[in-house]
Amino acid sequence: MGIPWVEKYRPRRFREIIGNNQAINEIVKWAEEWERGKPKYKALVIVGKPGCGKTTVARVLAEEMGWGVIELNASDVRNEQKIKEIALRGAIYETFTDTGEFISTKKGGRKLIIFDEADNLYEGVKDGDRGGKKAIVETIRNTKQPIILIGNDYYSIFSGTWGKVLKSMVKIIKFRALNRGQIMKILRRICMAEGIKCQDDALSFIAGKSGGDLRAAINDLQAIAEGKKILTFEDVKALGYRDVKNEIYKSTLVLLHTIDFWEAKKAISNLDETPDYIMMWIEENMPLEYTKPEDLVRGYEYISKADVYLGRVMRRQQYSLWAYAMDMIAAVSVAKDKKYEKHPRRYNFPSWLLYMNRSKNVRNIRNSLGMKIGRVYHTSMKDVLENIISDFSVMYDRNEELRNFYTTLLHLEEDEIAYLTDKDPREVLKEAKKNKNKKSEGGSA
Repeated sequence: MGIPWVEKYRPRRFREIIGNNQAINEIVKWAEEWERGKPKYKALVIVGKPGCGKTTVARVLAEEMGWGVIELNASDVRNEQKIKEIALRGAIYETFTDTGEFISTKKGGRKLIIFDEADNLYEGVKDGDRGGKKAIVETIRNTKQPIILIGNDYYSIFSGTWGKVLKSMVKIIKFRALNRGQIMKILRRICMAEGIKCQDDALSFIAGKSGGDLRAAINDLQAIAEGKKILTFEDVKALGYRDVKNEIYKSTLVLLHTIDFWEAKKAISNLDETPDYIMMWIEENMPLEYTKPEDLVRGYEYISKADVYLGRVMRRQQYSLWAYAMDMIAAVSVAKDKKYEKHPRRYNFPSWLLYMNRSKNVRNIRNSLGMKIGRVYHTSMKDVLENIISDFSVMYDRNEELRNFYTTLLHLEEDEIAYLTDKDPREVLKEAKKNKNKKSEGGSA
């Protein structure tokens, strides 16, 4: 496959980066404070969904500022001893070049310490890891070099006693996931560089299925397009949609099956979802799994406590309470006395979300019709929805000639037609097109 396109086309300058402009500006200001020797915060924490450019921005910052880099990964280096050996030594004892030569900060030398996957730091003793967060706090207190911590899970980074201390010492920068249009722009740029002609609907498909993860989108593009000169929608259909629901399903399965709190907590912490969304999945499916009334009662008690914390988050904007909500959700795993032998064949998507999604779709269709009809009647969308659309739908449904006329005039879509009439939208569109062609032929004659 050659060089991974993720690396081949990784931005080297800020002008090449798309999205998160405000966050990048804050990071640059922080770096400039370091250059002046008076940073308000010695360290940054950058949090956001996978593939939104966090690590890339940190590397570009070092490049733009002319700084060297020490890059560590919490999956490999996360206990107190290893952090002190590498990060703390580099942070305290001036800085050094990539060839190992020491440079004094008094002479302008600087090294950026990047700590990736910081949400894998542990609070204390666990699986042989000791005091990773404590060591990071000590490193920041004593550092003479700028430090950036990067992670996906805000709550894991700042949970626990040392997590709270860490939060008080750092500036937090939140990154947003890229939208479909932004990802398409980057994919189009890569296609041009590779000499590939790619249909817009193919790029849209790849961008949409990525779930905002640019890295995943680029990897999918390379897997499908490498070696081709033309990329069509038919080529990318084989990829299928990245099933986000599958991940929440697996985590729900683990939580409701296990009686180990830590296993349950790890399963839901690895999800890139908010506690309220996870809670709805557990609440919907717990009755399918927990058949003993006493287990259900205890489970709902934990869910209710999680809901209390989430309510306080909404009222007070104290997002640190999300960690406690996640703990209460994980505690549902220990609400049962023992594991159940029989399990349901499948879990259900939260019914409340289904209802809200349907409601949202209906509202969107109504609003779209309101705008289209409003332009014809020279009135507002609100007036159409309140006073016109009911009579219009009756007229549209009963009068074939008017139905054909308005279907063409308003450029109605299938879902809009389905809202106005019980007739098959495809047949309505076919009839309107046929009627339009007849009139065209009559006018020509």
